[in-house]
Amino acid sequence: MPKPAAFLMTALAAVVTIVTIPPAAADDAATIASCLEEERAAKRDGHNCIGRISKPCMEEPGGETTAGMKICANREVEAWDAQLNAEYKRLLGGLEGKSAEKIRSAQRAWITMRDGDCGLSYDAFEGGTIAGVIAGSCMLDHTATRALQLHDLRTSNDYE
Repeated sequence: MPKPAAFLMTALAAVVTIVTIPPAAADDAATIASCLEEERAAKRDGHNCIGRISKPCMEEPGGETTAGMKICANREVEAWDAQLNAEYKRLLGGLEGKSAEKIRSAQRAWITMRDGDCGLSYDAFEGGTIAGVIAGSCMLDHTATRALQLHDLRTSNDYE
């Protein structure tokens, strides 16, 4: 088989593998919310919920590939980002004046810090196929942790 045909077959196999990974589902956010509810009922902080979507996704056919790992991490980042945004809005709803401005400022600073941290992670492996996986994992960890922090801030100070 000529080399161009072999390359084409390899590329086609990669596309087929990627397509078999389940796309982000509407119930991903519900999966995280349900996990957090269980964790909080057990008086735990919710960190056990990080990986609840991406880990099983990576065990699906195609999930073990570099592209699959990025897709799986992104699915979970999207779910945690929805959780983070909901917590942020609920927190802001209980604040006014200087306190509201402080949380807005803190959130903007957190976004800058997250992007810087994850950018460094990506840069460390730039040019390698693992760079996107490392950066995706970083985004997942930072986003989930921030969602948990905002929840704790809101509930520990009764900002509802």
